Amino acid sequence: MKSSRNWTWAAPILLYAASALEMIIMVTPFAAYFYSVYTPLFHGLEQSVATAWLPQFFLPHLAHTKIAFYRGFNWLGAILALVGIIGFFICAIQLYYGKFIKKQLVSGGLYGRVRHPQYLMLIIGGAGFLLLWPRFFILATYLMMLGLYYMLARHEEQTIKHRYGSVLDDYLTRVPMLNPFKGPRKTGTWKPIPRSRAIRIWFAVVAVSMILAFGLRTTAVSQLYAVQWESPAPNITALSFRAMDDDAINAIMESVVEIPSVQMLLTDDPDTSLYMQINNGRSQLKHLLIDLGMTSEALDALEIPKDGYFIVVSRVVPRDPKVVTPPNVFSLAARIEPAVLVGPLDGEGQPSSLELTTEQFYPGFARIMF
Repeated sequence: MKSSRNWTWAAPILLYAASALEMIIMVTPFAAYFYSVYTPLFHGLEQSVATAWLPQFFLPHLAHTKIAFYRGFNWLGAILALVGIIGFFICAIQLYYGKFIKKQLVSGGLYGRVRHPQYLMLIIGGAGFLLLWPRFFILATYLMMLGLYYMLARHEEQTIKHRYGSVLDDYLTRVPMLNPFKGPRKTGTWKPIPRSRAIRIWFAVVAVSMILAFGLRTTAVSQLYAVQWESPAPNITALSFRAMDDDAINAIMESVVEIPSVQMLLTDDPDTSLYMQINNGRSQLKHLLIDLGMTSEALDALEIPKDGYFIVVSRVVPRDPKVVTPPNVFSLAARIEPAVLVGPLDGEGQPSSLELTTEQFYPGFARIMF
């Protein structure tokens, strides 16, 4: 279907695109520039208890869970993103061929299945990027984008209806707007859904999506490969990003707490809460350090062996400065401050350790917990 763009919708749609592409930009040479703009946004959200949950992930990003179902989300996200990107360009070729070469209404091919296949492909691709980088903030902007695409599609249809008249009426009647499974209608008269009903449907989709996201997060956290020490022992939680039984995690925790730099953290503040993220191998550790906001210069300066277990030990602090007691590390009310890098653990003697400083990390970074 021929498109008449209304660029007033561009800003919120670009906001979603920028947030979803964080996963790509953050590991490129443009990361420093990107974080100079992107990080303050998340830092601002984290200053209020009401919005601090938005930068958090609702699906595991680095960690495996005991539920195999969660392991398929990355693959599904990659497939959806690829389908969306390829489909969008196929639609663009068909649309602009009809517009500039044939100079007629495009109503065949993908445009014979839905009236707005380009928007459908952007929706599919957006869902893929959401699963690949599942922050609540990206979910919120994605849901906003869905509503904007629907309103933009309706606006375009009303704009070009005056040009094509009854020809467009027949097309609108036969071909659904965005649902390719609905199938073409052969009879009846096309009427747009009343705006009040469309708004109610959108709010229902938002509510269900948010409830589902919180449910997925709660279930995933309960099934992580994690062990928690509580009083009278130090309040320490350890998470292995790969499958590991509790005995093995406990053995690593016992080794790490004997390291002088970690002992110092516990001595300086007996009420402190620590979080140990257990990585297997250099590649996984680098991935974690990037996700914790380490600068590229600091990361390049580290000499990391290829193999072995590496543990990043962080302090757990409340997001709300009025709260004194550190919350559970997987709570949306918690944030972490990297303090010590331990490893590799090879079972021979005490592992090396490196104290981490704030200068090695981007300030105000929304750090990934799991």
